Amino acid sequence: MTNPVIEELRRAGVQYQLLNHPPVYTAQEADRYVQGHQFARTKNLFLRARQEFYLVIVDEKKRLDLRALRKQLHSTRLQFATAEQLRERLGITPGAVSPLNLINNSGHDVRVVMDRTIVEQERLIGCHPNTNRQTVILALPALLALLKRWGNEVTILDL
Repeated sequence: MTNPVIEELRRAGVQYQLLNHPPVYTAQEADRYVQGHQFARTKNLFLRARQEFYLVIVDEKKRLDLRALRKQLHSTRLQFATAEQLRERLGITPGAVSPLNLINNSGHDVRVVMDRTIVEQERLIGCHPNTNRQTVILALPALLALLKRWGNEVTILDL
């Protein structure tokens, strides 16, 4: 079975490296299998505020302050989306959340929020391609271009 994310990367001419590994559910677990590869390691959190959905991307070592984020977004109380909402909006199960999942968000109703420190480094970033059994390493500008191509604008905030 072909992976639609990998197909899209090839179609768009994006250079990437694909790493295969056992299923991982946290950034810390993934670190065991990607040692020796230099790229921004992130946590990807799928949050909601009533009927608004957010994919928040932060450095894996940062602790996200949901109250401060809520204020920056001018939103109501933020909480983690349910597994069902994750499946409906991004077409995946918990443990595989990644900005590359936005290829599945045909409604374009998920707002992407990225930590400014990740964007300012303009280096490589690692993302799951709709499965937690693989990591794709690609240039951050290429990822941002893909998200725009898929209809998802990225909001850059100090998180």
